[in-house]
Amino acid sequence: MFKRDKDPIVDVKKGLMIQDVRRKAIDDAPNSPLPKSYKVNELAHDLHPGHIKATLIKREEIGLNSYLLTFRSLSENERFPYFEAGQFISVSAKVNESIVTRPYSIFSSPMEALKGILSIAVGRDGFFSSYLIDIMELGTKVIIGDPLGDFHYNSLRDKKTIFGIAGGTGVTPFISMIKAIEEGSEDFNLTLLYGVRTKKHLLYDFRKLKNPKIKVIVVFSDERVPGYECGFITKELISKYIPKDSSIFMCGPDKMYSFVSNELSQLGIDKNLVRMEHNSIKSIDMENPHEFELKVHLRDEIYTIKAKENETILTAFERSGLCVPSKCRSGICGLCHTRLISGSYFVDSKNDHVRLADKKFRYIHPCASYPRSDMELDVPPLDILKEL
Repeated sequence: MFKRDKDPIVDVKKGLMIQDVRRKAIDDAPNSPLPKSYKVNELAHDLHPGHIKATLIKREEIGLNSYLLTFRSLSENERFPYFEAGQFISVSAKVNESIVTRPYSIFSSPMEALKGILSIAVGRDGFFSSYLIDIMELGTKVIIGDPLGDFHYNSLRDKKTIFGIAGGTGVTPFISMIKAIEEGSEDFNLTLLYGVRTKKHLLYDFRKLKNPKIKVIVVFSDERVPGYECGFITKELISKYIPKDSSIFMCGPDKMYSFVSNELSQLGIDKNLVRMEHNSIKSIDMENPHEFELKVHLRDEIYTIKAKENETILTAFERSGLCVPSKCRSGICGLCHTRLISGSYFVDSKNDHVRLADKKFRYIHPCASYPRSDMELDVPPLDILKEL
């Protein structure tokens, strides 16, 4: 460390000699090779491994038309990364000639992931989900993206008590939170209001829970069962069970969001205080949609593909078999950001999460954008998907 001298002339002399001092330090240093790996890099890889090759090892029905899919890492030395209970991962697989990627909330606990096991709950309500349930064989290779999302407890941001509202398979991230509380990897209180059609649709046996930090109220909409609530998640039910001084988390279908948000507003609860998990952006219902031509630059390759105006640009990429990055499919994460060279597109304002700096340089998120003309795009490739 350089220390100033009382005599400024001495400091000037030291400055003139600095090159000689550095040269001597270099010459005196040992010539042993640098380490191939540093602890900080090893930790960074453990926390953010990127994409992991995995295989489907188990599929079991856990509710009517809902299944639990369990994956194991293909590498003996590579486990799934530790995650915050409530986050999601992406699953990529080859369907016919297309590489398809979809996000799914994690059903497992954080500690289970450290053992190389990761589970998701899937309902038969979409093209890829139906493929995972009905067609994909055990042992099939997939690519798992690392965990992402802010739908999790944060002690700096959230109250010590979480009031969760879930519908259907939207209960999945809350099950992960429940497991995390029980295993001790998370420390907060959870009161969950879970709406589901019938007892056959339940994805988890909440009766076995004994932890005083966890309280689950199940609401059946299509049948009356003793000991359970019946109907919809109304302001009356919310008022009955919502704990004082709590943060509100909500996960479920878009129709539930619209209905429950209205109920919360009638209770005077500011919508900005409600954290909602983002759903994937779907195709628009439209008769006779126009079809456009997309010129796609993938590094040194150029492809010409077709895209319909009612489907996202990302869907057109996948249908054409292009290996492109994708994760959230809601416009949030920015992994699919693509440079627009020419053409026009449409994006719903509520799904437009492109940063101002990216907009300045004409970047878009294909997962949230619909073509409105012929387009030319420069897309970042994801080469690991070629291994599927």
